[in-house]
Amino acid sequence: MKNLFDIKGKVAVITGGSRGIGEMIANGFVQNGAKVYITARKADPCNATAERLSEYGTCISLPYDLSTLEGVEGFAKEISDREEKLDILVNNAGASWGEPIDVFSEQGWDKVMDINVKGPFFLTQKLLPLLRAAATPEAKARIINIASINGLNPPSLETYSYSTSKAGMVMLTRHLASRL
Repeated sequence: MKNLFDIKGKVAVITGGSRGIGEMIANGFVQNGAKVYITARKADPCNATAERLSEYGTCISLPYDLSTLEGVEGFAKEISDREEKLDILVNNAGASWGEPIDVFSEQGWDKVMDINVKGPFFLTQKLLPLLRAAATPEAKARIINIASINGLNPPSLETYSYSTSKAGMVMLTRHLASRL
């Protein structure tokens, strides 16, 4: 079988694509011929990463805060205005927060849950029409959700919202896989 994992000509979205794991995924996709959109909350790093990766192919920066429904809807609309289909969605954006349990704040809980669980769910929902448009019996569209071992095993650090959110991402992935 030739080109079993070929992504040349595919359209991909990578959240949290300006640094870390997201940047590495974007780099690999761009270098293998995909048209890649990256998004992150901070515009300057997102733009700089897209410019750097564009040396190898097509990488477009669309900075949005995907922890809010407003950000998710704005990003999804912008992708829909630019593309007729979406082959790959990588839900990678994430945040962590650590505090002792006795003082763990609602702010820390909500920030992590909004970025790590709410954002990926609603972004997937809003991009489903484009993902469905890309899917064929021979080549399905893909949703890749980045979780963590901390979603399976309790960590030693007091990152309660992080490990809970990653467990939620694992279950969300399983639930979506059974429905889509």
